[in-house]
Amino acid sequence: MENIRWILSKVKPHLPLLFLALLGSLMQSAGATAITLLVKGVVDDVFILKDQEKLIRIILLLLGSALLMQAGFFISKYLVSLASEKVLKEIRFEIFSKLLYVPYTYFIRHPAGDLISRIVSDVDKIRQILVDHIPTLLREPVVGVALIGVLLYRDPLLTLILVVVLPAMSFTVKYFGSKKGKHLRRTQEGTAQLTQVLSQTLQGIENVKVFSAESKLLEAFKRFNEKIFKSSVKAEFYTTGNTALNYIFGYLVVAGVLFYGGFRIISGSLTPGDFISYLTALFMVQPPILNTQKALMNLKGSLPVVERVRELLSLEEERSGSLKFSGLKESIEFRNVSVSVNSREILSGISLSVWKGERLGIVGHTGSGKSTLVRIIPRLVDYEGSVLLDGKELKNFELSSLRDRIGMATQETFLLNASVRENLLIANPDATEKEIWEALKLAGCDFVERIGLDGLVGERGYSLSGGERQRLAIARLFLKDPDIVILDEATSALDMNTEKRVLRNIFSFFEGRTMFIVAHRLSNITECDRIVVMKEGKLVEEGSFYTLVEKKGEFFKIFREGKVI
Repeated sequence: MENIRWILSKVKPHLPLLFLALLGSLMQSAGATAITLLVKGVVDDVFILKDQEKLIRIILLLLGSALLMQAGFFISKYLVSLASEKVLKEIRFEIFSKLLYVPYTYFIRHPAGDLISRIVSDVDKIRQILVDHIPTLLREPVVGVALIGVLLYRDPLLTLILVVVLPAMSFTVKYFGSKKGKHLRRTQEGTAQLTQVLSQTLQGIENVKVFSAESKLLEAFKRFNEKIFKSSVKAEFYTTGNTALNYIFGYLVVAGVLFYGGFRIISGSLTPGDFISYLTALFMVQPPILNTQKALMNLKGSLPVVERVRELLSLEEERSGSLKFSGLKESIEFRNVSVSVNSREILSGISLSVWKGERLGIVGHTGSGKSTLVRIIPRLVDYEGSVLLDGKELKNFELSSLRDRIGMATQETFLLNASVRENLLIANPDATEKEIWEALKLAGCDFVERIGLDGLVGERGYSLSGGERQRLAIARLFLKDPDIVILDEATSALDMNTEKRVLRNIFSFFEGRTMFIVAHRLSNITECDRIVVMKEGKLVEEGSFYTLVEKKGEFFKIFREGKVI
C-alpha cells in the first residue's frame, strides 16, 4: 500500500490533467452506453417492423455515439499519458539528482550495474504502471460501470447473478499478481547483475582480451542471462495464464446468457431487440472488466520494482554544515582519525597537523590508506575522530564552499564524452579563452593544439592516451586555482621528463598553497616540506626526505625496495 501511496503522491501535482482525462472517460462511457441502447431499435424497429425513417435516425445516432466514444477514448488516453510522462521525467531527474548528492562511499559499496539497472530498467517498469496500468484503471472501470448500468436496466435479475460471480476474478488478481511480482523482482535483480558484467567488460575490454578472460566473463553473463530468462518466462506464464482463465470465464458467462436469453425469447417474455441490446452490452462490458482485472494484476506485480526505486530515492544525502569556508588561514589538523568501509578499517588513529602553505608528501605501499586520507579533506569519506580546519571541525563547514576551495587530480581521470572546452569548464565555468589556453600550457597539453578546444575526447576520454587524459585533468586544477591542492598519483601515466615539467609548473603556480601529494615516484616528493609514511592504515613515520632515509625505517625500506620510484 505504501508503494501505491508513493505513486499517487507523484501523480498529485498533475491532477488537473487527470480530471480532464476522467471527463474523457465519461464521454467514452456515454458513447458506449448509447450504442448498446440503440441496438434495440435496430432490431425491433428496423429489422422486424422495417421502419425506414427510424433506420436513418438510428444510424446517425450510432455514428454520433461512436464518434463520442472514440473522442472520449483519445482525450482520456492522451491526457493520462501526458501526465504520466511528466511524472516519469520528474522521477528520472529526482533519481539522478539523488545519486549526485549521496556520499562517495555509497558508490564504493554498490556496483554501478545495479544503479544503472534501477535508473533505466526499473524506471521503465514504472513507466508501464503510469502509462499503461493507471490509465486503464482510470478509464475502463468508468466504461464498465456505465455498461453494467445498461445490463441492469435491460435485465436486473440476470445482471445481479453475473455480478455475484464476478468476485471470483479477484482471486486470480491476488494469486497471479503476487506470483508475477516475485518473478519480476528476480528479473530486475538479474538485469542489474547482467548490466554490471556488461559495464565491467566494456570498460576493461583491453584487459579482457590480453588475459584471455572471455570464457570466464561468458560464464558469468550466461549465469545471469539464464536467471533473467527463467524469471521472465515464469512472470509471463502467470500473466498469460491469468488472461486465458479470464477469457474461459467470459465464454462460460456468454454461453449461459445465450441459453437464458434464447429460452426467454422462445417463451415470449423478451423481445429480440431487448436481448440483442443486452448481449451487445455484455460483449462490450467484457473488455473493460478484463482490462481492469489485468491492469490490477500487472500493477500488483510491478510494485516490487517501485520498492527498488523508492529505496534509491530514500538514500541519505551528504550532510553539509553551515559554516562558510573562505580558505585556509592556519592549519589542517587530524586528531585520532579512523575510517571504516564495509566493516573494514582503512585508517586507524591518524593524528597529523599540516600548516598553511606546506607541501606534504604521502607515501606507502598499496592499500596503506594514502588515498583515503586525502579524500577526507573534501569530505568524500566519512570518518571518526576530529579533523580541524583553522580550529573548526571539518563536518561543520558547508560542502559547496569547502569544495570550491579544494582542487583534486587523481590517477583515475574523469572526462565527459564532450569537447576539451566543456571538460575544462567543469572546473571554472567563467574561464576565458586566454585562461583556458594558459592552463593547458601549464599542464603540458600540447596535443590540444592538434584537436582544438572543440575537439571531442570520446567516452571516458578514450580518444586520448592515458597521459593526455591526466594532463587534461591537471589543466582543470590550474583553471580552478584552489587554496588546497590534492595530487593523488595524478602524473602516474606521464613519462619522467613530462612529469618533471608539469610538476615544476604545479609547484610554481601553487606556491604558498597547501598541497597534499600522494606519490608514485619518490622523485615527486623530494621538494615536499615534509613526508608522512603510511602502513596498514596507520601513520608510522614523518619527516623530511633525507631525515627519513637516514632513519632507516619504513621509508628507507620503500626507498631501498624501489616500490615507489
